[in-house]
Formats: sequence, structure tokens, C-alpha cells
Amino acid sequence: MSAEDMRKVVGLADGCELMSALTRFPDNDVAAAVASGSVHDDAVGCAKDVAAARDDGRAGDIEALCEGFVCAADEDAEALGAALRRAWSLLYARQGSGVAIFPYESAFVHVREGLPGAPALFRTALTLRVEKTMRESGVLPKDAETEPCDSAWNEWAFLSFLLGSEAASLEAEDEEAVALWRGRVADFVRDHAALWLPDFLTRTAEEVERLAQAGRVDPAAERFYGALAAYGRFLLATLAERAA
Repeated sequence: MSAEDMRKVVGLADGCELMSALTRFPDNDVAAAVASGSVHDDAVGCAKDVAAARDDGRAGDIEALCEGFVCAADEDAEALGAALRRAWSLLYARQGSGVAIFPYESAFVHVREGLPGAPALFRTALTLRVEKTMRESGVLPKDAETEPCDSAWNEWAFLSFLLGSEAASLEAEDEEAVALWRGRVADFVRDHAALWLPDFLTRTAEEVERLAQAGRVDPAAERFYGALAAYGRFLLATLAERAA
């Protein structure tokens, strides 16, 4: 095990955990963390760890990648929280005109592929495959009884768990366990995350920009969700390279 290997795996695990927290409906704690600058600092730290073993110049772009997580000096946590919640609802929750972007793998793929009828949120074949994969790795989301397992935030959290397990195996110098967990990461990326999360994030960036141009979301929310989309794609690109 090299120090760079460990640093990269831990950076990916922490980055996925951060993405899980930030793609959920934003509560007061998330708003406070964004307003205080800790989200920006955590994002930069994780990205630097992920890029540590790279020599393609990506590390030099990290500050620009995370710039949207920085708040203006006059943005307080309460106002920011309200702005983020409004944007999240317009992006991912049902409105009078429907749902702009479904934050669940099965429903998102249903709409993307133009399948007939309204997408189901529970007990679809795809959702059940995600749940089965999580069970086989010994973990299920805390909200599995009330929330589909294939939500964006649950899949990011699962990736963080798998990568954290890989990191623990690296630390223990258990080569068999490292191979097991690394294989599970690669399988989940290939079979699920890489098949929809990049498109989900692209749609998020496009839709929040459209909403901002229409005056329906605050500029701070546009910056935040634009940065979220870019940061997620950065992590997914690295994960896809590992899974290839």
C-alpha cells in the first residue's frame, strides 16, 4: 500500500459522503456549513486527496471547481437555507407541472428513456437491484423504509461506505479484502452510478441555470447547485477510471 493510494481512496470516500449530505433536502446544518465555509474547505480537501496521485494538472483546477460553494459576505445561514430549500424543491420535488428531475435512479432512467406512464418510486426492478446490492454488502440506508434505496444521496452514501471499507482493508494490509471492496466499488459504479448520476448532475446544472434566468431561484442557490454538479462529475470521472 502506498500513501498516495490510501489518500486517494479516503478522499473519494469523504467526497462521496459530502455529496450524499449535499444532495439531500438541505436542512439548517447544511446551510450553516455552507455559510461558514466548511463545505468549501471540505470539498477542496477531498478533491486534493483524490487528485494527489494524478499528474494531469487537474489538481490546479480544484479551487475553481469548488468556488461555487463559497458564500458572499452578506449571505447568512437562515436566508441561504431558505434559498437552497426552494431550489431543491423546484429541482427534485413534485410541482404543479410535475417533477423537473427525479433524484432516483429508476425514475430518472424511466423518464430519460421515454418509457410510458409515470415512473414508480418503490419496488421497481432497478430499485430492488440497488437494494439487493446494498444488502449483500451488509448495509442499508437508515431511511430504507420510507425512501427508495436508489436515491442520489443513498447511492453516494453507499459508495462512501464501500470506499471506506476499501480504505480500512488497505490500512490492515489485507489484500484479499482490498480486492473484494475495490471490486464492489467498481461493480456499483459500472452497474449503477456511472449510468445515471453524470446525466442527473448535468440536468441539475442546466435546470438550476434555467430557473435562475427566470428569476425563480437565488444566485447563491444557482452557484451552489452548479458547484455540486461539477464536483460530483469530478468524483464520478475518477471512479469510472478506477472501474475501467
